[in-house]
Amino acid sequence: MTVRSDAEHDDRPTRLADMNSSEPSGDGKWLSIHEACRLLGVDQSTLRRWSDSGKVPVFRTPGGHRRYAESELLALVGNGSRRFERQRVMTRQLADQSRAGFVDEFWRTARTRRWYRAYSPGQLDDLRRLGRRLIDLAVRYASTAAGPERQSLIDEGRSIGHQYARVGAMAGLSGAEAVEAFLYFRAPVVNSLTTLTEGARMGAPAMLRVSAEVNSFLDQVLLAMVHEHEEQSRLTTGATLQPTLDGQILDDL
Repeated sequence: MTVRSDAEHDDRPTRLADMNSSEPSGDGKWLSIHEACRLLGVDQSTLRRWSDSGKVPVFRTPGGHRRYAESELLALVGNGSRRFERQRVMTRQLADQSRAGFVDEFWRTARTRRWYRAYSPGQLDDLRRLGRRLIDLAVRYASTAAGPERQSLIDEGRSIGHQYARVGAMAGLSGAEAVEAFLYFRAPVVNSLTTLTEGARMGAPAMLRVSAEVNSFLDQVLLAMVHEHEEQSRLTTGATLQPTLDGQILDDL
């Protein structure tokens, strides 16, 4: 028997008759987890955690589907703090602005660097994919309060740092070249944050805090990359030296 997750079956149309009898009655609209995430501007894992902790009201159908009352979610989005609305707007603005920093001139200059030419086309595709994901993680980290969700973001960021290091080691980059590559691609992400201070939704003090948070996140990714690159270099050096040592032992016998 195959058990499907919420993400797989929660997009089906919802009828009030599907709700448990303990749920409130009425003609309000019920949303699937996918629809609720779109309204709140968060991903499904985040909404599940909020639901399980009681932060967001959730009901389940007899079949185990999560359903959310639209009126409840609108009340959360429209409350005094407007925390969901601000998080959604800020995350979208920051991610879009950061990606906009990678213009044609940026790529032309990158292609002149030895570390860029060392990558294969397939490795460059992998790095672009990881870079897009890293931007999303960085801005989500900056807009998320301290807690388990934030830790999961930094854990994934460090994992990407490890992947950067492995790809760099496979391409034959030195530790200094790997760091130079990371800093080169980091610069437009950080610099683009300053252009948002003129926006109506975010003032300079807020952007200074966001910039500090993004830098802190990227520092952790960089450190993870450096440690992993050192480990990859150690393993490579050990594998290279072993045949030499074995031959020396045989010569000594």
